[in-house]
Amino acid sequence: MKNIYFIILTTLILMSSVKMHGQSDKFNTAILEIIKGFHSKDSDKINEYIHPDYGLIVLLRRGAMDEFKKTDKINFNKPIPEYLPYFPFKIDLKIQFQELPTFDCDSGKWNKVGLYCDTTRIDNLLSTTAINLTKYREENIPFETISKFKTIENKSRRIVLIDDEEGELVFYITLINNKWYLTILDRISSDCSA
Repeated sequence: MKNIYFIILTTLILMSSVKMHGQSDKFNTAILEIIKGFHSKDSDKINEYIHPDYGLIVLLRRGAMDEFKKTDKINFNKPIPEYLPYFPFKIDLKIQFQELPTFDCDSGKWNKVGLYCDTTRIDNLLSTTAINLTKYREENIPFETISKFKTIENKSRRIVLIDDEEGELVFYITLINNKWYLTILDRISSDCSA
């Protein structure tokens, strides 16, 4: 009888491990494909990773406040925001799962280079931006929208790629229906203009 429990437990652990490994492969593939798409300015490749219902939220700054704009696709000829083209960067295909780089406005530099993802943290930059726009600029952002942003954030992972020449790409991917999608593009973390 103990052998049967042991066999069942071992089988469940192995099945769980295989499922997690498969998800890990999909996660890594999504990150690398999105990076390659931005690097080669291949909007078709990027747009395959944009969910048709969720779209892509671009975080941007005009003046003192962070803002966001939703789009259904990336167009490299029409960047969002229009004044900030997508900068070139060197590709790094080795994902380091550790604390993310931070940008220091005094030095104008990131504190480390490489490709990073911190799977232990949830980032709330999007919902905080929406809440601040509602509070300080009295924009009419429905509670349901902010709640949807929080749901997206809870299922997302922030990816930061910084090269040794200060090229950068900061984005979030979200697990939706067992597939990873590009949901947020951060264009503000190294913007110290305000």
